[in-house]
Amino acid sequence: MSSRLFCSVLSIVATIAGGCLFLAVPGQPALGQTIASEATTPEAAVVKVCAGCHGMQLVMDTPRDYDAWHDTVQKMIDRGARGTPEEFDLVMDYLFQNMTPIDVNHADAETLMAVLHTSKTGADAIVARRTSRSFKDLAELEGSIQGLDKTMLDAKKQMIFFQ
Repeated sequence: MSSRLFCSVLSIVATIAGGCLFLAVPGQPALGQTIASEATTPEAAVVKVCAGCHGMQLVMDTPRDYDAWHDTVQKMIDRGARGTPEEFDLVMDYLFQNMTPIDVNHADAETLMAVLHTSKTGADAIVARRTSRSFKDLAELEGSIQGLDKTMLDAKKQMIFFQ
């Protein structure tokens, strides 16, 4: 091949390659690649971040306190779990609110609000009531405190303790 023809072919290849490089914009998906939208709710974040590697039953079968969930999520990040910082915050919110055991007779009002999904008024009523007498079981809690979601409490009863 003559050097003139080689230079012409090289020029054409460089022009085509340059055009392709121009089309490959950093931070944008390649042609045909789907864009994964950012999760905006705790439930969606758990599905996006966690369920990609393991089933949700694993999470459901291993309730933990907040610190243990934090350590677990950090281990998952270290092993390659992918998500934005905001999504990991949502995952922690979900785990704390739904997969954390609680001792009703010792938890602070903020924890009662988050884990029992109750209002500040409900949490304050629990704290006030247990000051004079500890709760002995879920039935007593439900019977003593107005406004608790009994369906939610029943669903979480294996994680609600009275010590």
